[in-house]
Amino acid sequence: MNRRTSKGLSVAVLLAGSSLAGAADLETRIAALEAQLAELKAAVAEEQGTTGPPPRQGSAAPAVEPALETLTIGQDAIEETLALSHIMKRDDTWFRYGGYMQLDTLVSSYSDGKPAALMEDFLVPSLIPVEPVSGGSDSYQSTNMHAKSSRFWFGTETDTDAGRIRSHIELDFILSAQGDERVSNSFSARIRHAYVDWQYAPGQSLMAGQNWSTFFDVGALPDLLDFVGPVGTIFERQPQLRWTSGNLQFALENATTRLSLPGGGSRIDDGETLPDIVARYNGKSGDLRWSVAGIARQLDYEARDGAVEQGSDSTLGYGASLSGKWQLGSDDLRFMASYGNALGRYLGLNSFNDGYIAADGDIETIDQYGLVLAYRHFWAPEWRSSFSLSMSGASNPSESELAGAGLLARAYRSAHANLWYTPAPGLQLGGELIYGTKELEDGRDGSLSRLQLAVKYAF
Repeated sequence: MNRRTSKGLSVAVLLAGSSLAGAADLETRIAALEAQLAELKAAVAEEQGTTGPPPRQGSAAPAVEPALETLTIGQDAIEETLALSHIMKRDDTWFRYGGYMQLDTLVSSYSDGKPAALMEDFLVPSLIPVEPVSGGSDSYQSTNMHAKSSRFWFGTETDTDAGRIRSHIELDFILSAQGDERVSNSFSARIRHAYVDWQYAPGQSLMAGQNWSTFFDVGALPDLLDFVGPVGTIFERQPQLRWTSGNLQFALENATTRLSLPGGGSRIDDGETLPDIVARYNGKSGDLRWSVAGIARQLDYEARDGAVEQGSDSTLGYGASLSGKWQLGSDDLRFMASYGNALGRYLGLNSFNDGYIAADGDIETIDQYGLVLAYRHFWAPEWRSSFSLSMSGASNPSESELAGAGLLARAYRSAHANLWYTPAPGLQLGGELIYGTKELEDGRDGSLSRLQLAVKYAF
């Protein structure tokens, strides 16, 4: 083997470490990885006296290629590639696994009382406490440590005569209701992703299973310590069937409806006959990558007293979102703007309901919006920061249109500022300041101030 081939293989070995460090900056590394892959292919081809790509059998170098190909499969699999660390092959199938361990420490101060327990793990906008109707609230402070956001994934990839077939399953522990903090701090795993993706032709695929909603541009989510982040982001994972052809995507996704009730409270229904329908187009212009998506939803409810129907209605709603990432050298600017009358559960972890049931029993929709702007800056290769501002709001009904409308959330705001340090590939230490507010239609409000510290290792 000549020196050039040796150099190429050295690059291949380094890429395994680079993929771990890529948790900090995956997208900015993809172009470099593709260039290095091309160099490696050329070196092996020259050694073998060929001009085409090297075969997958017969040499050590080509075994790296499937790992690098995984890095180019697009935004919908970013989480899968964040911790690519182990690759092996049996027959015609590649096996991969990865994940990360993370310890979070959250020091929080709430202006108006104690929140629900989930709020102590990460920012859930709708759970920010507000002053009671009777007044007289006191502030509340707490410190909580947990490792629930740690995760593990396993995937396969097989080349067949019908095309390339990939599978992916991923687990974490953060929303498990099975566990407590008294003795063992044991929490059961939950499914994050579970899907199969069939690439039946170049640039064309069919994905079936639970994955990020096609309406959600994962690549526009800011690089934050908080598990979700800005209050105005679209954020949804659910079962779906998605067809991709080049830059265009079309999906049928699981439907469910949550509606506000007269006098307060809400109800959830799963009786829709139509799935949520999503169309999305991903584009790129120079250093700007952007995505535009639209969604059509059937909102439905049926109230019953045993076998007897007490009331029901169904209506259609819509949502639209424009998002993207503008690469500014090593830095980047991320943005997301969403609007519609049925964003509902897709926006800010269900910050607002999908609509409400009026006095006559009909479903009425509510205009809602969400905005996110985030800037990420690299102070040095090992040091980076993200600064994020976000807001969301809803045009709620009046008290004459919905009894108890004053209890509905009207607006949320959030700000994040952090600092990440990566002393070694895969190892990250970070701190983040978080401020969030919630305002109700009747004018009452509440705020959260938080310092979050994290130690994270991607394996």
